[in-house]
Amino acid sequence: MQKANNISTINNKKTNLDMLVKSTTGLISLPEIYLKIRELMNDQTSVLDDFAIVVNGDANLAARVLKIVNSSFYGFPGQISSIARALNFIGITQLHDLVLTVSAIKAIKLPNEVIDLHKFWQRSIFCGVFAKCFAKKLKLRDRESFFVIGLLHEIGRLALALNYPDELQRTQEQSSQNNLPLYKIELESFGFHYGQVGQALMKEWKLPTNFQEITGHHPDLLSAQQFITETAIIHLAHLYAYAEETAQQPEQISLLVNPSIWKILDMPAEKIQEIVAETKQLSKEMEQLVLN
Repeated sequence: MQKANNISTINNKKTNLDMLVKSTTGLISLPEIYLKIRELMNDQTSVLDDFAIVVNGDANLAARVLKIVNSSFYGFPGQISSIARALNFIGITQLHDLVLTVSAIKAIKLPNEVIDLHKFWQRSIFCGVFAKCFAKKLKLRDRESFFVIGLLHEIGRLALALNYPDELQRTQEQSSQNNLPLYKIELESFGFHYGQVGQALMKEWKLPTNFQEITGHHPDLLSAQQFITETAIIHLAHLYAYAEETAQQPEQISLLVNPSIWKILDMPAEKIQEIVAETKQLSKEMEQLVLN
């Protein structure tokens, strides 16, 4: 696969990031059905039945949404047999997040030689489930949104892989050899890191502001000026997702965590291990529901 012209040896950071985003959005676009959901959310005259009609217009999407709603991920009592009934339980915001989840996975396709996309989504699902479970333990509002933010938090890495596969591979090798965070190597190599790329993509796609900010700042937690607790959760979920993938031990993870995170989140170690155990169980189920 031919890479995109090395963007003038990466001199102008903003210009290069803009070019990267435009190149990526030209290749990857969110499906029309998701955009219709967004339009309805912006239309103050819309009612629940309008959302149900749009989702039911895609039988595969409707079936997948119902499977997720009826899974242990939500844990509702009884069987929910229709999108209209599901909306009464989960509401419009959670429907938006579910449609975005399914739409994003369906929309993003990369050649196998660029990145192992199945492995990428497995890791992202683990991150999203961990983040949701952590937010639940902290009794945060809008905890369901943590799943889709965790799912999409590395979307910028896919954009880098799509546009600069060779350069991205070199940054990964340098990170491993020098035992340095990958985002710092990316900053030196590209002038921006994968989180900032993801933030710019989400802005282009007009995703919610909290999605953008959390994604942009989770690699460098101290850079976050807002949604600090939420960003800290995704920061930690990211590390645990990679630990699960590489079979790291808990004590190895603690060495990678920014010390500030414990002051922000204030979660005892035994509670975190409970979250990890719950995440392992739920993420396997979610993989079956959204990847197959």
